[in-house]
Parts: sequence; structure tokens; C-alpha cells
Amino acid sequence: MKTTFAKLTLAALVASSTLIAGTTEAATTTETKATTQYNALKPGMTITQAAKVLYGKDYKKQLTKKGSSTVLKQKAELTSTSQGQKMTSYSFYNKKVLSAQPVTSLIFMTKKNDSLYRLTAKGIDIFRDTTTGVRESKMKLAKGQKIKTGMTEKQLDAILSGKGLGEWTGLETTDMTSIQSKQELELGLGIQGKSKTYVFPTATKTKKLVMLDYNPKKKTYVVSWQESL
Repeated sequence: MKTTFAKLTLAALVASSTLIAGTTEAATTTETKATTQYNALKPGMTITQAAKVLYGKDYKKQLTKKGSSTVLKQKAELTSTSQGQKMTSYSFYNKKVLSAQPVTSLIFMTKKNDSLYRLTAKGIDIFRDTTTGVRESKMKLAKGQKIKTGMTEKQLDAILSGKGLGEWTGLETTDMTSIQSKQELELGLGIQGKSKTYVFPTATKTKKLVMLDYNPKKKTYVVSWQESL
């Protein structure tokens, strides 16, 4: 689920980047604020708890009731109900500003036949005024080197210029344990995962969009998917 959500979110954002292009300088402070806010949103939070992070002291004004559930007043991107389990998702960005900016996506779900929504997935993607429309790393793929699925973060770093992977393009976390049954969790079936994406320049005009998923056994991020831009 996590990889699909992240791929779809990022693909949609890159595809729409020409609609919200802007300047890098204007986005920097906004990026920092959005990233701090993103990190403060914890899996398992109720919509009320998430609203406190998103809106501060005026959070109550942003809440409403839909049946027996508390939801946000802003229009949901998507809602569904399946086998007694409800889902709603929201996107957050300044809709009044047509410039490069971060977009945060949140998914809330309920337990089966319950009304309390909890945060089960979150993602953030950073737009900038670049040829790809998103924030790119300054770390360049070395000439003649290829990024391969299964590479660890350390192995990827070894074929890039500089030290580290540079600035990320997007982050995504999935954690459904708050709405899973006790039996599922006892059987070790808890659904959790983290991923991050980067756009790397290469020795040619092509750039590489790369996704890394966190591997809990290896205790590091591993390349799971890539695409040429």
C-alpha cells in the first residue's frame, strides 16, 4: 500500500507542477515550516489531534461532524467505506498562492464499524522552480554509474557526488496499526512502512526520480523504484 500511495501522490504532483511553478527562494521558509509540521503529525492521531498541529489554537473552527465522526471542514480529496471501515484523505497547501510550495497529503481511516478516524498515512512533496517542478538533490549521479533496485542508501551514496543523498523531494509514512485488530497485530501483521524520494541530476540532460523504502531488517533505506525524467 505504501509504495502505491507514494508513487501515485508524487506522479500526480510532478504532472501538475507547471500549474504551481514559482521561485526557490520564496519556498524555502515554507518548506521548513511544512516539514516541521509534517514531522509533528504522528501515525494514530485522531483528526482532532492532527487539526491541532495543522491549525494551532483555532483548530476547533476547522472541525465538523459527519454522522458520528469528527472530520475536517475542508473538502476531502477522497472518501470511501468498505466492509464497515471508512477512509478519508486531505491535501494541504496554500490554494491562494500560485507558486512553488510543499503539498502535504494525509489519509485517515477508522476501525471496522467504528466512527473514530486515525491517521494511517502521510506524505509531503516539495515543489520548486526547476525543470522537473520539484525539489532536486544537488548530488549528481557519476558518469557511467547506474542506480539499481535493491541498493542500500550507502551504496547509492557511493555513486553520487558529494556526501549523502542531498535534499529529498518527498517523504511518506504508512502505519495502519492504530486501526488494525488486536489479532492482526499479535500475528505480526501490522502494516508499517516509510519511503523517501529524490531527483538526482546525471551526466546527461536526463534526471533520475528514485524512491527508497525503509528496510527494518537491514535498518536502512533501499532503492525500490526509479524513473528517468
